Amino acid sequence: MPITADDPASAAFRMVTRVLLWTTFLVGAAFLAVFAFAAAVAVGLMIMGAAIALRFAPRRAEVRADGVLDARRTPTGWVVEGDIKR
Repeated sequence: MPITADDPASAAFRMVTRVLLWTTFLVGAAFLAVFAFAAAVAVGLMIMGAAIALRFAPRRAEVRADGVLDARRTPTGWVVEGDIKR
């Protein structure tokens, strides 16, 4: 007996295949959404931690630039000197 497109077993097999493929796609999309959300939360926590650490970090001492800086070239590179005494 030849198998035709109107065969009920063939139609049922195609339907089961479609259902399995769509289920696999939806489960994969759900995993993708969960991992993307987890990555976004992790990055947000890292940024928040850095902001808190910078908030309580000691500030740099302000350097008053009242004087004139003098730059000269040496064989090993540039040297910048100023008349600021600390």
